[in-house]
Parts: sequence; C-alpha cells; structure tokens
Amino acid sequence: MTGNNSEQASIQFSICTTGLKSSRIEDILAEAKRLGLHGVEIWSGHIEEYLNQGGTLSELRAMLDINQLHVPSLSEYSYFTKSKEAYQADLISLQRSAEWAKALECPRIRTFAGHVSSREATNVHWEMAAAGLREALQCCGSQGVALAVEIHNNTLADRADSLNKLLLGCRDGTLFEFIYDGFNLFVDHIDPIPILEQFYPFINHVHFKDYHWNHDHWGRSKPVSVLQGDAGHSAILDTLLALQYKGFISFEYFGSQVAVLTEQSLGEVTEYLKRRVIRLD
Repeated sequence: MTGNNSEQASIQFSICTTGLKSSRIEDILAEAKRLGLHGVEIWSGHIEEYLNQGGTLSELRAMLDINQLHVPSLSEYSYFTKSKEAYQADLISLQRSAEWAKALECPRIRTFAGHVSSREATNVHWEMAAAGLREALQCCGSQGVALAVEIHNNTLADRADSLNKLLLGCRDGTLFEFIYDGFNLFVDHIDPIPILEQFYPFINHVHFKDYHWNHDHWGRSKPVSVLQGDAGHSAILDTLLALQYKGFISFEYFGSQVAVLTEQSLGEVTEYLKRRVIRLD
C-alpha cells in the first residue's frame, strides 16, 4: 500500500484568498491552519493591505511558517487587453507581485489572458494578450517565479484551440504554465477531461470549486462542495491521479460560505482519495 499512499500524499490542498477579500490575511492563515490545509493561494490585494498597515514581507513569511503553510500561487487580476493604460498597470502590478512571490517563496503568479472570450476576441485582443504575456514572463523570470495563465471562461484561455494559440504567441520559446480549473470549462459546456489530458504538460496548479449549475440562469446556481456539484470532480481527481499529478489543489469559493464549503470539500476529497487507494490495492 506504500506506493499508492505516496501517490495520494503528493497532492496538497490550499484555499484561494480571492474569495475572502474582506478578511485580514492574518485571520485567513489561522483559518487555513484550523481546516488542516497545506497552503494559501494569496490574492495580491491581501499582501498590499498587509504592507500598507505596517507589516513586512519577512513578517508575513514568518506567519506562514508558524502556521505551516505554503503559498503555491499568488493571484493577480491582470488581463493585458482592456486598454493601453490598463496594460501598463497590469505589468507594473505583475512586477511587484513577482517580487512579493520571491520573498514568500511562492513559485508562480496567476494571471488571466484577456477579458473577453476567444470567440469574441479581435486580432487586437490577441496581439495585446500575446505581447503582455511575453513581457509578464520577463517580469516573473527576473524574480525566478513562473507565470501561470488560468484556464477560464470569458477569457482567451477558454478552449483547446485558444490555449494552443496562446502558447504559439510566446514565440521566444519561453512558455508559461496553465492553472487548470475544470469548472470554468464545464460552464461553457466543454468536457474538462480532454483539456486536462491534452495540456497536462503545462499544468502545475489546479483550482477546485463546484455548483448545482443553472446553465440558463447562472445567478440561480448554488455553490456546493466539490464532489456534490455538476462538473464531475471525481473524474477530474481520477485523471489527475492517473497523470501522477504532484502539486496543490486550491479550493476557490466565493460568497458567505467559503470556509464551510472549503472544509466540506477537503473532507470529501481526502476521503475519496483514501477510498481510491484502498480500491487500487
């Protein structure tokens, strides 16, 4: 049973602080420890707030160590396609976040690729996104951290052909990573498993969330723990294990039930992985 247990143990779990924007980072870290998580995927705004209130990066790093938490990714809201002014602001924010990531021993920065879907994008959107990603790669590379584009609906990274197009846009040979989120594909009626299998060589971080989803009226959808939702996360888990994924899964919920849904999801996924190991043995 040792081999399979090590396979299970290779996956660690974190929480996205983007769903807790009104909470203090100190309180989020304490909650993450209480839940038994291994890490926190920190929104850059939380770091900015902490520093503005007199904290330092070394103090934040020490707080992470005390709570035995890693930072698998730092979340930026950069797009590169909104306007020329926003493009420059995105790059400035990314450079700052890359410096923060280095100080916090975080391996990657999350970015978006564009603010419109690939089906609605113009040539200008594609050109701006490609140029922005190339410059962002340089910003991150200067600090020794990776740039990770989240696979997300209503962006240029929303389907297989657009993901390939984004990769081809990095003509200097320097490639970014993808953050895989199967739910973001499911809402566009795209099967998340083939995307995971096809682009797995570029995937080093994963997001989990799920809903009872109303495709006709998105606002009527109800968030639920990941194995109770409609996007098929048990199949995604099976595929990640078959691909020998060794990394973090970040639970990414929003609203008033972030902690509850994260706790339920962690329990469900942990138990599912244990049962799977037993079945394989």
